[in-house]
Amino acid sequence: MPENLSKWIEENLLIHNYKKKSLVGYKEVLNSLNLKKPKEIILIGGTNGKGSLSELITKLALKKNISVGTFTSPHLLNFNERIRVNDKEISDEKLLDVLKRFNRYKESHNLNFYQIISLAALYHFNKSDLDLWILEIGMGGRLDPMNFIEPDISVITKVALDHQEYLGDTIEEIAAEKAEIARPEKPLIFGSENVPNAIIEKASKVNSFLIYPEKKSYSSNKFLKKITVSREVLFCLYEVSKNSVFDFSSEITKQFLDDFKIFGRLSLFDNFLVDSAHNEDSVRNLISYLDTNFNGKKINLFFACSENKDPEKLLEPFEGIVDKIFIADNIHQRLMSSKKVLSKTRSLKFNFIIKDSIKSLYSIAKNKSRNELNLFIGSFYFSGEFFKFLLEVRNLPISIQSLKEVL
Repeated sequence: MPENLSKWIEENLLIHNYKKKSLVGYKEVLNSLNLKKPKEIILIGGTNGKGSLSELITKLALKKNISVGTFTSPHLLNFNERIRVNDKEISDEKLLDVLKRFNRYKESHNLNFYQIISLAALYHFNKSDLDLWILEIGMGGRLDPMNFIEPDISVITKVALDHQEYLGDTIEEIAAEKAEIARPEKPLIFGSENVPNAIIEKASKVNSFLIYPEKKSYSSNKFLKKITVSREVLFCLYEVSKNSVFDFSSEITKQFLDDFKIFGRLSLFDNFLVDSAHNEDSVRNLISYLDTNFNGKKINLFFACSENKDPEKLLEPFEGIVDKIFIADNIHQRLMSSKKVLSKTRSLKFNFIIKDSIKSLYSIAKNKSRNELNLFIGSFYFSGEFFKFLLEVRNLPISIQSLKEVL
């Protein structure tokens, strides 16, 4: 039985989560790996939609029997989800081994949490001898550990306000950070027709092939009605597929898109909808989805957000849609307390109902009419804890595979 993975990560890595560390030390360790480049590397950045696009490309690759390594963040249930080969999570034993391999450089090379897990993923992919690597940028782009890999295709799904404390207070400032994943003579795909100047200028400066929708593309409500990805992600998917050496275009069918689901992003089952919308842009997308698919249905809103978010901005768009909001404490250490949520939303005219656990929220939702929609939103941590609870009450292993079997 391996050493407890979660405990080891908590004690050795998470305490270094947001500390700025050395790029020089990271690059030195990265270069020592002598990575063998796969046939193609796709680097994916953007404010929203990165995870969905990574999943879609992974599934297309597997449909064509292309071996693929996928690196994403954050995870929903288990840390292992961040590093997958052919859509299979890295085992506890292998993950602990590769994390320890690079954790030993933490002090000597001044590495932080993100650098260590990035090195672990790249090492694992390199050992697995894969055709394709899909690497997701955590936030920003310029200083992200994965930006020191040379991609064949760079993607920025969208630029919106989020993580301003790290990336800047304006769209242009944030776009400038994200634009740094552009590469000379390589495609730079942007998902929206409204391209920030910072991205245009960076693409021109390094001579990237900037690709973006010059008119509204894939925007038919009829076509998108049951599709749980945004127009920006859909555009990026088509363009990645066309520009990839593997050419996935023929695999993108309406059935493929209709069948696509990713837990924590517009996850619909019974009369529950679980979405990890955690910034203003993702909330707007969610409300658009609700208008298209649940117009006129009564919605019960269950909410939690991370400590660094502004609950007022996340909840204000729901005025006129819901009148009550259910919140709870004791769900996850990274989530804002109910007291703080209330203090930050005094200007909003909602009736807040406070409970003490995820179990209490679930009980309320289960007792609502089957004709009403129970909407759980606000954070990946909230979505993850909700799904963990569903599996625990069924005595099932806490894993994405278990979710696939029951939802």
